[in-house]
Amino acid sequence: MKQILSFLVLAVFLQGLWGCSGESSAQSSSPASQFFELNKGQFPENGLFTKKQTKILSSQGDYAVELATYTSATPASVDFTNGKVLLVDMGPRGSSGYSIGVTSVDVTDNSVVANVRLVKPGPSCVVLTVETNPYQFVFIPSLKEILVSERLEVINC
Repeated sequence: MKQILSFLVLAVFLQGLWGCSGESSAQSSSPASQFFELNKGQFPENGLFTKKQTKILSSQGDYAVELATYTSATPASVDFTNGKVLLVDMGPRGSSGYSIGVTSVDVTDNSVVANVRLVKPGPSCVVLTVETNPYQFVFIPSLKEILVSERLEVINC
């Protein structure tokens, strides 16, 4: 009985660690395994803010250089013979409460469409007056052209 209880406590603890937000250089899979999150953050570590952008990275070197703009995390080892890395960057925002992330990838005959959700805090939200710059790097296991579809969602707190 004690072993079962210990196992359950350990499982809950590990699930909490896996569910934490913030930067990560470990790959985590989307539910459909159509993309893998590589790195994510709310602002670049170096304090230099970037512009709103999306970028397709096709080599380990390009990924490492671009990632260094955001974080000191070691780049994940990516198999660029089977896919590409997509960077989605929301650019500078004047408060907390903003986020960006790929939610799904739709595969067509000639391309893949990365569906990106941009979240903006609504007028009733309590936010910190701090400059943020949400970003995410994902690996998309496809060599097809990557198109991006953005959806803005205003949340009401």
